[in-house]
Parts: sequence; C-alpha cells; structure tokens
Amino acid sequence: MSEQVTVYVRAGDPTCAAALQWLSQRGVEHRVRDILTDPSASAILLGRLGRVTVPAFQIGDRLVVGFDPIQLARLLPREGDAGPGVSFGAGVRTVTAAIAAAHGLPAAYGVEVGPVREGSPATVAGVRPGDVITAIGAYTLTGGEAQFRTAVSARHPGDSMAITVWREGASEELAVQFPAEPDPEPTPPA
Repeated sequence: MSEQVTVYVRAGDPTCAAALQWLSQRGVEHRVRDILTDPSASAILLGRLGRVTVPAFQIGDRLVVGFDPIQLARLLPREGDAGPGVSFGAGVRTVTAAIAAAHGLPAAYGVEVGPVREGSPATVAGVRPGDVITAIGAYTLTGGEAQFRTAVSARHPGDSMAITVWREGASEELAVQFPAEPDPEPTPPA
C-alpha cells in the first residue's frame, strides 16, 4: 500500500467499531490509535483539529473526521483494485431544477432513474424508472450522478446499500443487495 492509513478511535465507541469493521471488510491495511490509551494520539488530533474527535482517518497527509464510507472509498488507496466491482443495473441522471419540479421535490438533488435492467440489483430492490434516488443511507444525494456512481463503486459483491427513493410524492426506503457472485456476462447467441 502506497499510503499509510491510521485510524484514531475511542474504545467502546460504536461508530469507531463500525469504521474499523468497514476497513477490515475491504481489506484496507490500517494502524489503530486509541485516544484513551495513547496520549500522543489525542495530541495529534488536538494539534491538527483543535479538538479531539473520533473516528478520524489519516490517509497520507489528509485527515478525514467522521465515518463517511462514500468519502473514504474515494480517498482510500486500493491494492490493484480489490476485485470485481458491482453493477446497480439502472441508468441515472442528475436531478435538475426542471426534473425536481416535475417530481414535486422541494429542491434539485438526487438522481432520476432511467431504464432498469431486468434481474439487476436495482430491479430486485424495487427501483422503477422515474424514481428519484434522494439519499444513500443517511446521506442526502447532493452530488448527483457522480456521487451516486462513487457510492456504487465503493460497494463489493455481497454488500448492501440502503437508498431512499422519491416516488409519487412520497419517500420510500429500499435495500439494494449486490450479489456475492457477479452476474456472468451474457453470451451472444451462436
């Protein structure tokens, strides 16, 4: 790994535990520094941030505060890519003011779903053409198509992703499950 990843945690903190589990599941090598047992860890955070906040991730020279899987997936180095990726199985486009108005959304955020591939994780989760995906987990989708694609690319076979869709004037929670075994590429008829 080209960049060392150090995680500052506090023993017993559930968010810190979730962050460490997330890193381990993705095979990211990391060093753990507990602020309760390592006084220099607290000093580093205090010096860099002006306060002691955990979890915090030092990736190279960058310090990321809080457990944000989408941002971390973008910043963490990957060892020759961690294996096969996943596919959501639907086309999406960034919601513009006109699209938001057409769907009755209060503001332009999220992605509008276009064609949905039959049998895809999107179909299995109940995503339909015309839905607007407004959030991934607890994070509002303010970065449009680019943020959505980054979130999907951070997933691995077997992962799941909670999404919120805006459909017919109401929000609905859906769970997208990416198959543990990637779908084989369709072979053209002989």
